[in-house]
Amino acid sequence: MKKHMGATHYEPGFRLTKVNAYLERNFPDFFAEARFHVGNDDYFLYSRFGQYLARSIELRRTPRAMINRGFTVLNKMAAVSRKDPSVLHILVSGSLEHLIDAPKARALAMKRLSPIAQGYLESLCE
Repeated sequence: MKKHMGATHYEPGFRLTKVNAYLERNFPDFFAEARFHVGNDDYFLYSRFGQYLARSIELRRTPRAMINRGFTVLNKMAAVSRKDPSVLHILVSGSLEHLIDAPKARALAMKRLSPIAQGYLESLCE
């Protein structure tokens, strides 16, 4: 007999638990400030993260290792998005959308993102 899964198993917050933990561990200042401003809304959290990452790349004020960790966050989201369309929506219309508007960030993203995330980014460019 199968166990009935509650509705929380289908919400993006449930699927993003590990990604949120990675984001909080590697970007504690950003995570704390963003959660203060947007609460528990993952869409706005990752939209702000896309803005933060794009700005960091464009202004060259963040160490390369930190930028690579930022792309790891996006790659983890892309992996989760294969199973959850709501995470795909958060990734594409939230985080990746901000990388398109920043030329240096878009060029670096095409090198650092996983093939799945690159496909999503390319679809936004068309």
